[in-house]
Amino acid sequence: MKTLNNLIYLTKGNLPSKMAHTIQIAKMAQAFSQKLKNFELVTSGDILSAIQGMSSDFQAWYGLHHKFKLIRLPIHLKIKYPFPHNYENQTFYKIAILYACLKSPSVVYTRTPAIADLLLKIGVPVLWEWHEPIPETSSSFYQAILNNKNLLGIVTTLPHLAENYIYNGLLRDRILVAPNAVDLKNFLPYQDKQLARRKLSICQEDKIVLYSGHLYEYKGIPTILETARLLPDYKFVLVGGWADDIQKVQEASRKIGLSNITLVGHVNQTELASYLYAADVLILPTSKYWDLAGATCPLKLFDYMVSRRPIVASALPTIMTVARDKQNALLAEPDDPDSFKKAILKLFENPVLANTIAECAFQEVQNFTWDNRAEQVLQFTTERLQEVDEDVVSYRTGLMKYVKQEVFSRLGNYLPSLQSSQVR
Repeated sequence: MKTLNNLIYLTKGNLPSKMAHTIQIAKMAQAFSQKLKNFELVTSGDILSAIQGMSSDFQAWYGLHHKFKLIRLPIHLKIKYPFPHNYENQTFYKIAILYACLKSPSVVYTRTPAIADLLLKIGVPVLWEWHEPIPETSSSFYQAILNNKNLLGIVTTLPHLAENYIYNGLLRDRILVAPNAVDLKNFLPYQDKQLARRKLSICQEDKIVLYSGHLYEYKGIPTILETARLLPDYKFVLVGGWADDIQKVQEASRKIGLSNITLVGHVNQTELASYLYAADVLILPTSKYWDLAGATCPLKLFDYMVSRRPIVASALPTIMTVARDKQNALLAEPDDPDSFKKAILKLFENPVLANTIAECAFQEVQNFTWDNRAEQVLQFTTERLQEVDEDVVSYRTGLMKYVKQEVFSRLGNYLPSLQSSQVR
């Protein structure tokens, strides 16, 4: 039986970042590193960070409890962290692929389609994690990935995403559905509401409805603002967001005369728990008009569940795969501030219900841990490895093929410019 001896996780190159997907990557990497003797997480960096590897700042940013091998490919002389939300670097992709070929791991894991595509073309076994449906506008690109014999499989978060991949040609046994998860250690020790509020200098008497995450419109921020207008005696605390988005929300709040909105800005994963513990109610108002509303499995939902605070969430089919009305959350109509208002008031007026659903959510989320998820992924990967033709997988051959492609590609770009200069 083939064994999974080592695994390299190639990222988009943008860690650390405020993007939620990088939290998922860092947490999965930590879990993988505890179960594999040889594991590396590869991202981009500058010369100093490449020498440092995993720093204490990186650990604090993602709330990591264990150090593991973090490879920072120094494609920048000096860069300011965190990376911007739109960071993408083709040079990183190429060097990361070259690095992976030189290391010859059993499997390369990635969430980046461009990296998966290049690796598969040169014969490297890939496990691809993907949380979106295959877009119709570029289906041929994605179908080429799905049909490649070196694709071990796809890891995704929702059953209907799996059905989308099957529709696009992927065999069912090459898909693992594994919802997102939570790092329980980030929420230890438990903080009661009074302690958390003292820690954050928040008034003990305030009725706090809290949201954590980005401040994009499709995350339901307009719904929060309008709900706050309907509940002027309640304080709405928003934790997270880019500087530009924070400014937009501040301006929108002023326009409708809100004085009960507090914008905290981004906090790292080690600080997040205190804010959730300081809340009376946690809100997840994802908009049904978001293009990816049918593909979201929000990390914040699992963080909310472990905090033992009652949740009000949008009644979207994806969210309802985890949240169940009046059992572990209250569900409100998406984009309907009045519906959210009624659900919030119901929790404040009925503390028994609030405590019951909060405790139910807490008990259920104990099974949704990154360690459990990583175990599922590694078991799935080992099973899929048994079907890989060892004669097909040759890193040396693949590396030479890749180098040749790069050389000829660069020559192809160079010759026209050389000929042009000679004409002049």
